[in-house]
Amino acid sequence: MFKELNFFLLTSKRKGGDILLQPDVGQMFFRKLIAAYYTSWAISLWLSLPNIIFDRSTGNAAGSYILFFIVIAMFAAPVIFIYGILVSSLVELAAVKFKRKGSTAVFVSGLLHVLFGLCLGFAIRSMQFIMIGGVAAFLFFIFDVSIVRYILRIKLLMRLLSFAAPIFPLILIVGTLCAISPQEPLFTANAAVQFATSGNGTLIDRFPKEEGQVIKLQIGGYNVERETKVEKTSRKATYNVVFTERWRKGEEIGQYQMVYEVSRGSMEAKRRTGAQPPYWSRT
Repeated sequence: MFKELNFFLLTSKRKGGDILLQPDVGQMFFRKLIAAYYTSWAISLWLSLPNIIFDRSTGNAAGSYILFFIVIAMFAAPVIFIYGILVSSLVELAAVKFKRKGSTAVFVSGLLHVLFGLCLGFAIRSMQFIMIGGVAAFLFFIFDVSIVRYILRIKLLMRLLSFAAPIFPLILIVGTLCAISPQEPLFTANAAVQFATSGNGTLIDRFPKEEGQVIKLQIGGYNVERETKVEKTSRKATYNVVFTERWRKGEEIGQYQMVYEVSRGSMEAKRRTGAQPPYWSRT
């Protein structure tokens, strides 16, 4: 192709003294896969860097960063592996077809990579994606040329280590976040009750806001007791918060119970037993 890629061109046939150059398509595709691999890592690490600036009041900065990194990689990697490999392969095959070599061919190829990367952003009509597409395309081209020059020529062990190299920055970032983040406070039964009763405009609003608390009142001639209690579960830092309402009016008695499984940041309704109190529709 061009000077740095000459060993991907081979003499396959001779007709009338002319040398017909053809790319080793299998080797080229393998090289593009590796370039896409490194580019995906580079773009995911770059775009996830802003998430390192985190709220120190929480102790899950490392987990938040990993989640953010995974979300970015899920969107970036398929685009790079499909669109990036396709465009880069077509550019290289076009250079082979027109027998372009030398530094001019390298410059033109790099420019075409960047232009096609920018085009992807223009298609989405986002200046941010235009910039990201251009940077990703440029990195793809640089990694491709670097791989041709170095990675495919080194020993197998060093090649495997080079494939693992992008993981180390991720480990370093996550380890640093774990080291400097404040330790997350324990999620206690009281915290579970506070979280479960933190909403507004729900049936839970009627119940006590503290564990083990019982309130007594009269509603429409009914003697009513409302109780909030907490039951431990088999899972760490997860509780069942039980809201129980009992009522009596003469011979009429009843009980209604709502159970929610509560952990840090989440709550799920587990079950409801008994009939709803007859006076709820009137209050």
